[in-house]
Amino acid sequence: MKNFFRGLFFSLLIFVGNLNASPIQAYYCFVTAQPNVIVDAFDENFEKLVSKGVSTHRLYEFHLSGENEFTHCIVTDNSDSDQFEKSLKIMKGSEQGQAILTKLSTVITKEVLNGAGTPIASIGDPVTQAGMLIDVQAKDNKGFENALISLMNSPGRQGSITLFEDTFTGVKGRTHYVVIGGASLDEVLSNFRNTLASSDGEKFLKKAPRLRKLMNKSLIYLVKSWEAK
Repeated sequence: MKNFFRGLFFSLLIFVGNLNASPIQAYYCFVTAQPNVIVDAFDENFEKLVSKGVSTHRLYEFHLSGENEFTHCIVTDNSDSDQFEKSLKIMKGSEQGQAILTKLSTVITKEVLNGAGTPIASIGDPVTQAGMLIDVQAKDNKGFENALISLMNSPGRQGSITLFEDTFTGVKGRTHYVVIGGASLDEVLSNFRNTLASSDGEKFLKKAPRLRKLMNKSLIYLVKSWEAK
């Protein structure tokens, strides 16, 4: 568990048309066949951790994930760098945090990925029950970002979309990743297909081959979220 919480998103989160504070998100991706043990560990300890000032934690499950070897990721949402450091100290230094980390060490069979990304544009709810995570290798970083943000701002866009730029580590060769959100797999697919089928989507698709290479797509589900108060 030595790598737990080492993957960081030191990120400037810009919602389309609305500048927000700079959160830091940490993520840790791994293989486990017993996610219920992780859920139980957080359920048993998180309330006391919240009272100490720990940040929001979320557990995601990955399906149909192509080359990605991990089955789950834990993500923490922090309002800023001070909050991240405070939360990390609480997890490492408290009885409840140590209880969670000990439980995780018994059911995680392989640590796969710690990385860092900067969410540079988002529209709609960035936290949804289901999502399509698309790995991208940009040929023209700014060109790709501008083209996708234009599509996100267009009338043809359906559902939530968040665009990330890789900052540290991450998937080899990936420069960006995009999350299409929805309440279910059916809604995610509908949002994805209908957005690209719109006139704005068709314009984006014409530009896309010279701007980016698609690497991988993963289906992700939110298992549970433990919210900071």
